[in-house]
Amino acid sequence: MSPSQQPTNYDLTLETVSGISYYISRPLLEMDGILAVFTARKGGVSREPYSSMNLAFHVGDNRKSVLKNRDLVCSLFDLDFRRMVCAEQVHGTKVAIVGKRDIGKGALSLESSVRDVDALITDQPFTPLTLFFADCVPVILVEPEKRVVSVTHAGWRGVYGNIVGNVIKSMVSPRSELAAGLLAFIGPSIGGCCYQVGGDLIRMFSQRFANSKNWLHGDRIDLGEIVRMQLIESGMAAPNIYICEDCCTSCHNEVFFSHRAGRGTTGRQAAIAAILRKPSSHPRP
Repeated sequence: MSPSQQPTNYDLTLETVSGISYYISRPLLEMDGILAVFTARKGGVSREPYSSMNLAFHVGDNRKSVLKNRDLVCSLFDLDFRRMVCAEQVHGTKVAIVGKRDIGKGALSLESSVRDVDALITDQPFTPLTLFFADCVPVILVEPEKRVVSVTHAGWRGVYGNIVGNVIKSMVSPRSELAAGLLAFIGPSIGGCCYQVGGDLIRMFSQRFANSKNWLHGDRIDLGEIVRMQLIESGMAAPNIYICEDCCTSCHNEVFFSHRAGRGTTGRQAAIAAILRKPSSHPRP
C-alpha cells in the first residue's frame, strides 16, 4: 500500500488558541472541511462556579457571559454563533433532523432550543450543532462523503436506550449509506474510574449489555466503552471510532466541567459539529 493509500488517522488532539482549549480532529477539518470539536472549561468569561468557558444557559450562569463564550468559541472556526442549533437534552433517546428552518434554535436562549431531543443531525453548511456536557458522553458522528454530521448527548438513560443506535439509523437509512463509512468521535466524559453507581443500575446494565468485564469495574460503569460497543454493533468499523484519551471529566475537573466533582453546581463544555468548506482537492484515502 502506497503512502497516499494509507488510511487517515482522525485522532482527537488538544489545542489551545487565545487561551481557549479544545479537542479537535484536525485532519477531518483540513481534509474534509468538517469540524468535530469538544471544548474544555478554560478561556471564557464566566465567573465561579461556572469559570470560565461555560457554554450552557440552563446552569444559572449570566446570559451575557454564555453568549460571549459561544461567540469566542465559534469565532475560532469562522462560525456565527447565532447559527448554532441546540437541543433541550432531556436524557432521552429521540433524534431531530435539523433543516434550514431550524438554524439558530437555542443559539440565543434556552427556550428556543429544539425540544425533547438529545441528538441532532444536519447536512446544512455552517450550522454548528451544539450540545452541552458535564459528565455525560458526547458523541459526534460524521458521514464525510455525503457531508452529514450529528451530535449526541448520552447519559446513562441514553446509553441504556441506545441513543447512538437511533442516530445511526437516522443518518444511514434515509440516505442508503452504510454505517461502516461513518466516523465517530467520543469526547470527554466521566470514566469507568469515577462513575460509581448503585446496585440497581448495575443489575439493569448487566442484564442488557454483554462483556461486562470491559465496562463494569466493581461498582463503577464505563459509559464511554458501552457507547463504543453500541457503535460497533450498529455496523461501524472499530478503527473509525476515535476516543478522547485520558479525558475523564471527574478526574480532570481542573480541565473539564464535572457535575459530580462540582457537587451539582458547575458549567458545561460543548460538543460541536459543523460542515464548513468543501473538501480538500486531494482525494481522501
